[in-house]
Amino acid sequence: MTLSKNPFIRLTLCFVSGLLAYHYLGKVTLVPWWALVIAFGIYLVLSLKRTFFKQALLSSLCFLLFFSLGAWRLHLFKDSASQKLTDKELAVVKAYKAVVTSVPEEKAKSYLCRMSIYAVWNGKSWATVSIPINAYLSPEKGGEINYGDLLFVEGRPSPTTPPSNPGVFDFQRYLALRLIHHQHFINGQFTLIGHKAPSLITEKANNLRQASIVRVKKYIKNKYAQGVTLALILGVKDALQNETLEAFSATGTMHVLAVSGLHVGIIYALVLLMLKQLGLSKRKYRWFLAIVSILVLWAYAFLTGLSPSVLRAVTMFSFVAIGKALSRNSSIYNTLTASALALLLYNPYLILNVGFQLSYVAVFGIVYLQPKLFGLIETRHLILEKVWAITCVSIAAQIATAPLSILYFHQFPTYFLVSNLLIIPAAFVILIFGLSVLVLSPISVLASAVAWLLSKVILSVNFLIVGMSNWPGSKIEGIYLSTMDAVLLYVVILFTVLFFVKKKFSYIRGALCFACCFGLSQVDHFYGYAQTNEFSVLDISKASVMDFRIGFKSKMIADSAFKVDIGQQKFNLYPKRLLAGSKQKPTEDQLVLNKSKTTLGTVFRFQGKTIMHLNHQLTDRFKPRVPILVDCLILGNNAVTNLDQLKGKIDFSKLIIDRSNSWYTDRQLTRQLDQLKKEYHSVRQNGYYSERWNRNL
Repeated sequence: MTLSKNPFIRLTLCFVSGLLAYHYLGKVTLVPWWALVIAFGIYLVLSLKRTFFKQALLSSLCFLLFFSLGAWRLHLFKDSASQKLTDKELAVVKAYKAVVTSVPEEKAKSYLCRMSIYAVWNGKSWATVSIPINAYLSPEKGGEINYGDLLFVEGRPSPTTPPSNPGVFDFQRYLALRLIHHQHFINGQFTLIGHKAPSLITEKANNLRQASIVRVKKYIKNKYAQGVTLALILGVKDALQNETLEAFSATGTMHVLAVSGLHVGIIYALVLLMLKQLGLSKRKYRWFLAIVSILVLWAYAFLTGLSPSVLRAVTMFSFVAIGKALSRNSSIYNTLTASALALLLYNPYLILNVGFQLSYVAVFGIVYLQPKLFGLIETRHLILEKVWAITCVSIAAQIATAPLSILYFHQFPTYFLVSNLLIIPAAFVILIFGLSVLVLSPISVLASAVAWLLSKVILSVNFLIVGMSNWPGSKIEGIYLSTMDAVLLYVVILFTVLFFVKKKFSYIRGALCFACCFGLSQVDHFYGYAQTNEFSVLDISKASVMDFRIGFKSKMIADSAFKVDIGQQKFNLYPKRLLAGSKQKPTEDQLVLNKSKTTLGTVFRFQGKTIMHLNHQLTDRFKPRVPILVDCLILGNNAVTNLDQLKGKIDFSKLIIDRSNSWYTDRQLTRQLDQLKKEYHSVRQNGYYSERWNRNL
């Protein structure tokens, strides 16, 4: 693969450079339009008569033009795609009208959907706007809402909020990349006032998907098999059980439950195979082959409700089909980067989308590495050959995606070779059977028979996947990588692969050099945590959670509800500990605290500091002879509603009010503390609290 024979690789890299530069540096990267016009004119003149000396200038001008195209595309995309209400404008909103722009997704305690506000009411008049928001509806009424419904909503949206605790998933940034800056917990405070779908095609696709969901549920009764079928065929994950997600994640087969490149690739391969059997794979039928393939792929995208992940995959394979029709010797790398460029021109923020990154990296890895790995072992046995082919695909994809997967998910599946050897053929069978159920649904007897077979296949696969997830060491968890670490790992992988391909020792020196840089980056990150003590109070609604750390050893102190809520621990506690290099699970805590329980509260003597946790109602029954002196007092569960209750009992240097206190208690205490000019921290008002100091080694 050479860049000179793959011009779209160079052009796409230039375009992506402009996107990223504008994203991180802003308008300073925008070259004036008149300068670009002049540069384009010079490029045209020089390209008419190329010489060796002019080639460098032409390359520089090409880079400038596509770099600027990327920067200007993102600038225009951000400016034209959405509006944002200021705090002053939000304050006067009493109600608004909005159209539902996505199918509501069922969550644990609500329905989530995207809406676009088209009119706001300030109490006197209506104003026309265009503001996308994230909306949460009550379980009772959210299920009745459909794509395209027009709603009258009482109240006002609020700005999206940043992460509440260190390292947690940045949902505010996630929404901002989709140009959404507001959210509203509507519950049932809305009225259906009409229906006007933003896109008739999308509405028809959603209706088809909904009808397909009904058919799947009709013929597949087992809840587990039903959930996997809906996820694998239609991309609907609402019915998946947590145990299923955990098992697939632990075995490195989670990609099967997200309809994307694998599924579209299977369908594309099936179409090619069927047409080949009909004798239509000859050169003279190349455009017929391409058109039929593209029509089938887009029909499948329509069946899945035109979900973004499927649209990306279908676009990619559509370009592959067109590339094959245009030229027998067309470069797959050129075709893939052309499809990526087309998608980024449509939505430049896809470059920061995890699914987009993983899809293209995985495909490039498979295309480049799989043939080279497959050629290492020769076998004439058909079954062994197929097993080795799937194994090579799995290895290639894992090598290509490992740094990104660890960066985003902080884990690595150790049995991915075995699990993918099972799941890839199984996905093929499940996809065929699932689509067959939909096609045969008018013939009840046949559909029921296929659905029965499908359920048996899924349950068998589940038995094996769950079994593998319980094998010792099925996954390595708690791996921290920064974005720069991931880049360094990719450079190491690139040099290592080039060494085996080119057989030049200089590539090994390069790999070792960047591996050292990676090691130094990791040491630099964790050294600061190794040398410090830390005491923190987490920002978790209606919960009292403290975390103590000495070096890499931690200890969590929390109320009983949080101790058993594994989901909350994974979301709010694990990321914080991941950053510090300590054990993530509280059940594996290694730090032993010096603590003593008193009538007033629990006292912790932690690395030279005295910390008291008071989380029960304080009464006047007990009053010490002299006040207990503490460096830090943490109040929880409305233990104190007036600071006068502490007089003569506890003297503190700093007061922390955690999130288990009511809004009223929090406001009452902070007002008193302001009047007394005492140092305090309200977790409700000021967020996560952390105090870090150097260890005495």
